[in-house]
Amino acid sequence: MPKMIEKYVKTLGKHFIVWFLAFIFWAIMREFDNDIVRPEGPETLSILQRLRFHFSLGVVASLAFGSLEYLIDRYVYKRTSFGRALLIGSFAYLLAIILLVTFGFTAFVRISDMNMDWGLYRDYVFSGEMVLLIFYCFLVGTFIDTFKEIDKKFGPGNLWKMIKGEFYNPKEENRIFMFLDLKNSTGIAEALGHKRYSRLIQSCFHDVSELIPRFKASIYQYVGDEIVLSWHVEDGLKELTCLHFYFAYRDKLISKTAYYQKNFGLVPEFKAGLEMGPVMVAEVGDIKREIAYHGDVLNTAARIQGCCNTYGKQLLISENLEQSLKDLLSNSPELLGDLQLNGKQKSIHVYAVDDL
Repeated sequence: MPKMIEKYVKTLGKHFIVWFLAFIFWAIMREFDNDIVRPEGPETLSILQRLRFHFSLGVVASLAFGSLEYLIDRYVYKRTSFGRALLIGSFAYLLAIILLVTFGFTAFVRISDMNMDWGLYRDYVFSGEMVLLIFYCFLVGTFIDTFKEIDKKFGPGNLWKMIKGEFYNPKEENRIFMFLDLKNSTGIAEALGHKRYSRLIQSCFHDVSELIPRFKASIYQYVGDEIVLSWHVEDGLKELTCLHFYFAYRDKLISKTAYYQKNFGLVPEFKAGLEMGPVMVAEVGDIKREIAYHGDVLNTAARIQGCCNTYGKQLLISENLEQSLKDLLSNSPELLGDLQLNGKQKSIHVYAVDDL
């Protein structure tokens, strides 16, 4: 419950900032642009009253649209098709705009000490500026949704970094990578068929996404039935976050045994390999842009994950990562053997983590 409240508060905070600035801009246009179509009414208020009026609209808009975004993301987009979710979202936004307009009328009547009247409400709703205001709300709402979807595409926070040009020139970062892969994927795909198998992958990836904010991870890539996750070294090492993530995901899948057994006749298991070290990060591509990481760290993590079947283990880490975590681990990882990497003369030790 606290995590839900935290996410809701963050969503409202984001909307409050955007809508507050949006209505401040709207108020400035009203004050200084004589060509704007004005309704009969709000211009009779004092400047202070008009500022209070528009600030109130911004607060209500942030509450209404922020709450809608949270509810739609949580209960609509994850449970129905995109087209149906779009229709539901559009209808919900229409109701929110009606609520905003009604509140604006009520606030205006009270501020100006006028009597509530249906005819006045009708004139207010169909006034020239109110039509512009409704259209303006749609534009602001569209901007928020577009920004949110682009941010999801590149990963939380990366869009702003791209706007600032942080990835235009390759730069070095120290990161931890986890290659998380479905165990016995070939056999499961043959047993389920491609349609049910795709639904299984969707469900598994959905469960992963719910854990991402809690463990400060970022999803780098989806590759078939494999997910590549990443942490800044400080975030991943702190309190064994990168390892706790794996066990939290394992426990989440087990907790949904009834769901997976009912729909797929099995409970999915995932194996993982982790490595840490320096990588280069850069913005690549022209027709399709994305943020890419380059370096031996990714190759090593992928190879380590590939050894899970060889050793019969579910979670393997590199010697490099084991050395950084050993003072935090209550149980010493099991040394399994050496991994010889292609093109490298020196092999690396591979460790198994069975529990924390």
